Amino acid sequence: MSVSILECLQNAKYNLDNAIKMPMLMPMVKEQLNNAVELLDKGYSIWDEVEPLLEKYGNVENVPEKKD
Repeated sequence: MSVSILECLQNAKYNLDNAIKMPMLMPMVKEQLNNAVELLDKGYSIWDEVEPLLEKYGNVENVPEKKD
């Protein structure tokens, strides 16, 4: 199931709230936030889905900037 950038941010917030109880969530939270911020910086909207882009390009750094 693919999530939008907005849902990725919401998941990161939820996981960050629980990281006090489960510190092993921190790497996942950092990755979720990094992916969302990078994609937003590249011109993607909060409604664009994250996983298809990561599957196609391998990682968020390889995703090209979005053209209008």
